[in-house]
Amino acid sequence: MRFIVFIFLAAFCSFSFGCSPETPPFLQDSGKKNILVYSSAALSNAVGELAAAYENESGCGIDILTGGSAHQMRAVQVNKKGDIIFSSVGDVVDRLRESGIVTENYSLGGDRLAYFVSYGNPLKIDGKLHWLTESGIRSVIGSALTSGAGEETHIALQKAGILKDVFENAIGLASDSKQLLRSVADNDADLAVDWMSLKYSPDSKGTQAIPIDSPFFRRVTVKAGLLKFSREKECAAGFLRFAASDRGRQVFYKFGIEK
Repeated sequence: MRFIVFIFLAAFCSFSFGCSPETPPFLQDSGKKNILVYSSAALSNAVGELAAAYENESGCGIDILTGGSAHQMRAVQVNKKGDIIFSSVGDVVDRLRESGIVTENYSLGGDRLAYFVSYGNPLKIDGKLHWLTESGIRSVIGSALTSGAGEETHIALQKAGILKDVFENAIGLASDSKQLLRSVADNDADLAVDWMSLKYSPDSKGTQAIPIDSPFFRRVTVKAGLLKFSREKECAAGFLRFAASDRGRQVFYKFGIEK
């Protein structure tokens, strides 16, 4: 099992030339049946643990391409490669199913957005929305073009009527959930909006999560889907069902996904 950090689509395949139709990208000839799994950054720890267990039990090889949910959805649509997608925003899987790209899908639980601040909360930030427009607060949100957390944040802030003000106050946009966490952990920002489940991630060290006190921030369903492009459907369908089993769900719950 290997992780491939996915930040830009160009790292996967060129828009102009695409990928070879014969050889799945990044997969090495190890004698195993290999599958390529897309995972949002927020789910990568859980998906990685499940992949390691499934490899040992099935003999299938798994490569995990990790990055922002919105970016990965477009990678699937453009490159037409891969076997499974795990998304922290279930709407991504729903859209791919509506277009015929996902053929089988499962709901794995739920998540919601939260504020992440430095551990101990030295600025005494609470869950109110005004902190995102406070001039003395260095805030970071995700990019709606690449990040599922970013897309959800933009939707909520637009409903709240403060998206423009938050944009003007923010010091930057992050490409995915891990970059959002790092901005606070490295003291580059005072406040980031990210998935609540990430408080259980090793990447959250030095931060703490604060629930957002707003009706505009909804609970989001976490989903996984089998891609119609899968070249190793037996391995892929087996891993998808393993992840959706009671054993698999327990791993997601361990990493903060709500039942």
